[in-house]
Amino acid sequence: MRNAAVALLLEDEPLISMEIEMVLAGAGFDVSTAMTCKEALAWLESRNPDIVIVDIQLRDGPCHQVVDRIIAAGIPFLVHSGDHPGMHDGTPFSRAVWVSKPSSGNELAEVARALLQT
Repeated sequence: MRNAAVALLLEDEPLISMEIEMVLAGAGFDVSTAMTCKEALAWLESRNPDIVIVDIQLRDGPCHQVVDRIIAAGIPFLVHSGDHPGMHDGTPFSRAVWVSKPSSGNELAEVARALLQT
């Protein structure tokens, strides 16, 4: 039996994170959520997710350091943000697949599955 893919969700809005967690879990992902960059970095100290879903701005600021770390580790990620991708040209965020907010959890699950298959 294959283990579920581990997804780290970086999202600081509780209602959004609950919806995404529920949909991703239903799609077969084992989901952990961090609401701050500090939480995400601590989580990454002891675990390696299969994929990371990133909201750029968390409770303690933009998560540049987290994204730098996941890029260095070769972990695929997608950005789930209300920002326009062009606002982040030349930053590590521009290396991601973008899913604009608002979106459905199902759309995120489909994009996450597709990224894991590449």
